Amino acid sequence: MRTWVKASIKIAAALLGIAVIVYLVSGYVIYERLANVTGSCGRHAVNRPDRILFDDNWPPLDLSRYAMPHYETVRFPSRQAGINIAGWWVPGDPNAPAVILVHGFDGCKNAIDVLVPAGMLWRNGFSVLLIDLRNIGDSDSDNGRSGAGNKEYLDVLGAWDWVVNEKGYAPSRVGLVGVSLGGAASLYAFSAEPRIAALFLESTYANLEQVIAEDIRHDGFPGSVAYSAILMGRIVDGENLLAHDPISAIRTAGARPVYIVHSREDARVPIDQAEELAAAARDVGVNVTIWFTDHGKHVQTPAVYPEEFERRLVRFFRDSLG
Repeated sequence: MRTWVKASIKIAAALLGIAVIVYLVSGYVIYERLANVTGSCGRHAVNRPDRILFDDNWPPLDLSRYAMPHYETVRFPSRQAGINIAGWWVPGDPNAPAVILVHGFDGCKNAIDVLVPAGMLWRNGFSVLLIDLRNIGDSDSDNGRSGAGNKEYLDVLGAWDWVVNEKGYAPSRVGLVGVSLGGAASLYAFSAEPRIAALFLESTYANLEQVIAEDIRHDGFPGSVAYSAILMGRIVDGENLLAHDPISAIRTAGARPVYIVHSREDARVPIDQAEELAAAARDVGVNVTIWFTDHGKHVQTPAVYPEEFERRLVRFFRDSLG
């Protein structure tokens, strides 16, 4: 009897060990797939401010009206020492405000989902700055992996510093547009720097772990592996993907205006993520406006509703920045 018990314990321990190994290995595979941004700008590289071409992932749209013929390639430090950020500065009316646009996970400053909103703002007089977050495009790299906005927010703050200090804009005249993961980075920057005047978010998440879990379920993994992927970030790269929380960040906005745009057809970041953000903002009296559309995949609202998107975007920053 004792021999059978001992054998059973050994078998159970071995099975548990195998399960733990499988769990951690699965987490590493998922972390590598989700966080590795090396080369992510490649498919966008054909685009520039003066030449925005059709993106196969977007519905057809006349992109020529958003082209910005005159722009400068710029470089400036992140608020994290040793990291330099690349960008495109497109000057508009010198009496108009400026807006910084921050791309999503698999994008860069060349991505159509930031170039089109930038063109909408620029043709309405605004100056715009498009940036590459670290590890992407022409900016410096630290480890080739995304920190889900938890380190990139310092790059956004570096961009804001550059517009204020080098271009001479008053803080009250500078706003942010964050797209998807770029929205999280912008939210964390907005929370950390109370002088940032206004924030416009498109397709941004409220709970990263939930979004990862939903994403990996589509690939056949159980959602519970999401925590293992997050844990692997700590073990492999020292990246704490949960260091900041979008819900906590938006609650610090106070009277500063925030605009949230999201599509009910977004399968990558479901609409309930935007609903959580909006509810958290309203609970503490944040000056938040929402626009939830019925159609459009992830970050496609400017393509599906181009006139309405432009009207809302421009009005928001005119009202917010003067």
